[in-house]
Amino acid sequence: MFKRYKIIAIILCSFSATSCKKGWIDINYNPLQLTETNATPDLMLPNMLINSMSAVNNDMIAEWMGYWAYGQYPSGQSYLTYYMMDNSQFGSSSPDVTLFLFEKNAQQHGQPYYSGIAKVLKALQWSRAVDNNNNMPYQDAGNIEIRKPRYDNGQFIYEDLMKQLDSAIILIHDAQQDKALHISVADIMFHGNKDKWFRFINTLKLRLLMHQACRSDRETYIKAELAKIVAQGSGFLASGEDADMNPGFTVDKPSKYYARYSAYDVYNRYSLNIGNIWINNWEIASANVTALNMLKENNDPRLGFFYGPARVPLPAGAPEPFTQPGDQQYRGNKYGLPIDEAIYPYQRTEYVSQVGGVRTYRTAVSPVSTGIVKGYDMDCWIMTSIESLFLQAEAIQRGWMTGDPETAYKNAVKESFRWLNVGGNSNTPSLSDAAFDNWYTSEVSNAKVNWAAATDKYKLLMFQKYMAFNGIEPFESWVDYRRNGAFPDIPLSYDPGRVGNTMPVRAPYPVQELIQNKENLLAQGTIDIFTSKIWWMP
Repeated sequence: MFKRYKIIAIILCSFSATSCKKGWIDINYNPLQLTETNATPDLMLPNMLINSMSAVNNDMIAEWMGYWAYGQYPSGQSYLTYYMMDNSQFGSSSPDVTLFLFEKNAQQHGQPYYSGIAKVLKALQWSRAVDNNNNMPYQDAGNIEIRKPRYDNGQFIYEDLMKQLDSAIILIHDAQQDKALHISVADIMFHGNKDKWFRFINTLKLRLLMHQACRSDRETYIKAELAKIVAQGSGFLASGEDADMNPGFTVDKPSKYYARYSAYDVYNRYSLNIGNIWINNWEIASANVTALNMLKENNDPRLGFFYGPARVPLPAGAPEPFTQPGDQQYRGNKYGLPIDEAIYPYQRTEYVSQVGGVRTYRTAVSPVSTGIVKGYDMDCWIMTSIESLFLQAEAIQRGWMTGDPETAYKNAVKESFRWLNVGGNSNTPSLSDAAFDNWYTSEVSNAKVNWAAATDKYKLLMFQKYMAFNGIEPFESWVDYRRNGAFPDIPLSYDPGRVGNTMPVRAPYPVQELIQNKENLLAQGTIDIFTSKIWWMP
C-alpha cells in the first residue's frame, strides 16, 4: 500500500545513521520477520527519536506560513501554485513504518519502558499524520493479513492516541529502571528520566487537546482530559526544558537542523533539484518578508535572532522589486514572486537574510550562542518549552486551567526570548527576561504585543505564538492557522500560476492509493485540499 518498503530497507533505516525517505503506511511487510534479527529496542530507539524530530521536514510549510522564502524558484512549481497531486511535499504526512517493529520488538523482549516510549512516538507521529490527512488507515495499518485497510476517522484516531498516551504513562511508571536495556544511553532524549517523560507526555496531550479547542462541541471532552493530566501530577515541560536529543553531534556528523539549514556547515550535505537547477538546501531558509516585516513593525528584538543580516549588503540605490521597510541589513523575499534577475539581481540568496544563528564555520554551541542555529552540535528538538508555555497559556486563557492569563501569556513570549538567548548568555536567563521586559514596556500601546492594549486577548496570544514559532515549529503554526480561520493574515503565494485563493488545509492522498486501496479511499468522499477540513477545524 502507498510506497512499498523492502524488509532490508526498513532494517537499514532503523540502524543506519542516515535517514530513509518515509512513505505512506506499508501494510505489506511482516514485523515478525524483523524481530528474528538480533535487534533489541535499545538499538532502535536513538534513530526512532531522531526521525521524530520537528522542523526539518517541513520546508514547504515554513514557506507557506510566511517564515521562509527562497527567491529564485522557477514559476509553476507545485508548492508555489498549490497544485498538489500527492503527499510527497508534506514531510510528516505518514508515520514511520518502523514504529510497528519497534513496539513489537519491545513487547517481545519484555521491555515495558520501551513499549511505553513506542506508544508516545506513535501518538506523536500519528497525530501529525492526521493533521495532514484527516481520515487514514489506523487500526488495520501494519496488519499483514489485511491487504486493503479500512480508513479510520481522524477524531477516532486522536481519541485513541490519548488512550495510548495514558497507557504509556502506566508502562513507563511501572517499568523497573534497572531492567530497561541501556535506557540511560539509548534514550538520547531524557536518558531514562521518568519524570521528564511524564511531562513530555502531558505536554503532547495538551497539544492534541488544544488542536480541537476551537470546536465548541469538544469542550466537555477536553476538560475531562485536562483533569486527568492535572491528576497525574507531573505537570508539563517547563521553562528551559525541551523534549530534545543529542547523541553526540560533531563537526563531521552535525545536528540535522544545522546540516540542512546552516550556510556555515563544512559541507553542503543536502541539496534539492528545482526546475532542473540544483540548489543548497540551506538556501530555502531565506527570510520571507511576511514574518520579517512583522518583526520590524513591532520593534521586536528577536528580529536579529530569527534571521541573520544579509551576507552581502544591498548596494546603495540598487533596484528592488518591492519596498523593504526598516533596517536594510534584514531583507527577504516574497514567496512565489517571479524575479527577473536581469533587472533585480539583488534578491539572490547572498543579499537576503537567512535563518538566524552562528555565522562562522566549525562553531560549537556555547552559552553565548544565539538565534536558532546555535552550532554544529546543537540539540534536535521534538517539542520545545516555547510550545509548552503557549499551550498552557491558551488553556488558561480559555479558563480550562488555573492561572493568570496575562502572566501565562507573558511567560510564553518570554520563553521565546530565552530560547533564542536574546540576552546573550544562556547561563543567565534573566538577561533575556530583561530584554523582553524592556520591549514589552516600550510597546505599551501595541495591541500585537501588550496584553492590556489588546482587545482580543486570544488573537494576541495566537499572533505571538506564530511569531515565536518562526523557523522552529512551522507545522504547528499551520495547525493554528487552520483551526483559527486563517489567522494571522498571511499572504498567499505570489506565483501567477496559483490555483487556489486560499491556502491548502490538508495534504492530498497519495496517487498510488487510488490503485491499491481504491474502494476504501473513495469511501472518504471527494477530497479537496482547499475545502476538505481536518476533523478538528471548526
